Amino acid sequence: MKTFPDPAGLPHPGPGDSLVVLARVAELAAWPGFGFALPEAEEARISRLLKAEDRAVRRAAWQLARLLLGAALGCAPAAVPVTRALNGRPQLDGAGAAQLDLDFNLAHCSGAVAVGVARGGRIGVDVEDPRPLDVWTDIARDMFDPADHASWRAVPKEARAAAALAVWCGKEAVLKATGEGLAGDPRTVKLAPSGAPSAVQRGERRLLLAAGPALAPTGFACAVESDRPPAVFVLTPDGWRTAGL
Repeated sequence: MKTFPDPAGLPHPGPGDSLVVLARVAELAAWPGFGFALPEAEEARISRLLKAEDRAVRRAAWQLARLLLGAALGCAPAAVPVTRALNGRPQLDGAGAAQLDLDFNLAHCSGAVAVGVARGGRIGVDVEDPRPLDVWTDIARDMFDPADHASWRAVPKEARAAAALAVWCGKEAVLKATGEGLAGDPRTVKLAPSGAPSAVQRGERRLLLAAGPALAPTGFACAVESDRPPAVFVLTPDGWRTAGL
């Protein structure tokens, strides 16, 4: 019987490097051996979610995060020392994490999870389900400043939903990397036109924003405090495969 592919087989980020792992929720569930008991505090947070499917997705995201972090720190996944900053952002504690200068971030939607690990700088990741154009139209003014909103409205209608999804993921990844999260105003995050990885200045942090079709049509973006884009891997029925950005 096959077992969940060992994350120790993925490249370990060196100083200034980062790694992102993406997985479909269905793919995770199909792998025998995936899953273990989370620490009591994490399980308590998850149990407060009302919907069973939301609890399952968040649990999978945290299990994947702990597997990757355990491989990086050389400890059991359940023993990874996770704490939370005053703003609620998850972070690592302990001498091993400090020595490696590790940061991590995770995201999930109904169909996918993402985990990012970086050395020497902050990282933020986001995955989002695609939405119909009328939904994006309703929330566009909360996402775009007036100039960007006008530019988005000029995009051909058939491409507008995909463009909004890419922008939303990019802005969320930036705000998660800086630690602003939901308290940040996405309208103030200025992104370059979609395409190659691009630099985003946010306060004192210079972030490299990268995105790609690794899980299309699910949206994905990563913002990392580095000059180098992350190494991206996707879980498949045969194990890990690389995905370019």
